[in-house]
Amino acid sequence: MNSDKFYTCKSDRAFKEVFLKNNDSEPLQALLELILEIKIDYLEINKTELLSGNVNVKDKRVDAVVYAGNKKIDIEINSQDKDYVKPRNTAYICNMYQSHTLVGELYDEKTDIVLVNLTWGLGSENDKMTKYMIMSEDGKQYVKNFIIYEINMDYFDKLWYSKNEEEIKKNMYLIMLNLDKKELEAMPKDKRDKIVDKYITNVTIVNDNPEFQKYMSEEEDKKKIQNSLLSEARENGINDGISKGVSQEKASIAKNLLSMNMPIEDISKATGLSVEEINKLKNEK
Repeated sequence: MNSDKFYTCKSDRAFKEVFLKNNDSEPLQALLELILEIKIDYLEINKTELLSGNVNVKDKRVDAVVYAGNKKIDIEINSQDKDYVKPRNTAYICNMYQSHTLVGELYDEKTDIVLVNLTWGLGSENDKMTKYMIMSEDGKQYVKNFIIYEINMDYFDKLWYSKNEEEIKKNMYLIMLNLDKKELEAMPKDKRDKIVDKYITNVTIVNDNPEFQKYMSEEEDKKKIQNSLLSEARENGINDGISKGVSQEKASIAKNLLSMNMPIEDISKATGLSVEEINKLKNEK
């Protein structure tokens, strides 16, 4: 492996490159079997939403729908537990539920629509996994095929440094996602199996790709500039709305962030403008 920065699968882009663009689906299948606690006999990755070939292409969200038996699964990588993450991800699964549950005039209730959130920032002291469904206060399910799994990745990061060898072995496919280069290379053989070995190979290949390194470096630079603009906005009282002409200043900041392809939800949170107002600015010529 070269001397470039090593990106773990805490990065959404790295996860998608390692698990979803690789022709070998066995590591992804093993990971989902661990999370969903089921045996998967057949798995298919619908790559129609993935970037085709060029990792450096901008302005497109890199997602894929995974079919596993009777389940249709969206996997989201959340490196931080920010306020907008849960509403945004819930919107994703609602859209998926709407588009794949309604077939003509009939409802397809045989397919489970599943969202898997791999989330950092929840706190290692909290539950390692929470399963959400739509239910009444007395526990009656409203619909049976709408399921969200919230995976607390802080728990598994901490577990790696514990002495609970049984739990480490059981959960290695989650633990390995945020291990750095040195930790992966130094991992004892008794903690590795075929899936872990494949993961190490695949994440190494991804990090050795110059186009991937270039993309990630540019994304980090863009985030630094975005953070600087947001900091400047706060200093000028943009979020507090205390200066004269604040609406115009908010619009100016929003346009700058739009030009850098910052997600609209983030711009809304930073400036206080509504999503509708930002979309209007986006469509202005």
